[in-house]
Amino acid sequence: MSVYDSKDLMSFNAASREFDVPAVTLELAASRGELRIIQLENGQTNNGQDGARWLLRPDVEQFVKRTIKRGAGSRVVTRIR
Repeated sequence: MSVYDSKDLMSFNAASREFDVPAVTLELAASRGELRIIQLENGQTNNGQDGARWLLRPDVEQFVKRTIKRGAGSRVVTRIR
């Protein structure tokens, strides 16, 4: 099984909904290299999307744990660089 067949791949919008984090925060973290992105090439399509970008679920979980405190509201506990 390759990483592309894994159920651990998430779109930015799905990760945003599941972890209650703005999609813009995930995009910013990915552009700064804090989150790994898997980009499908033109030959590899998923649901008809060429060049789709995906996030790995464990990476998003770790990002949320180290940047967002869960509990009585979401607060940033460390700066996002």
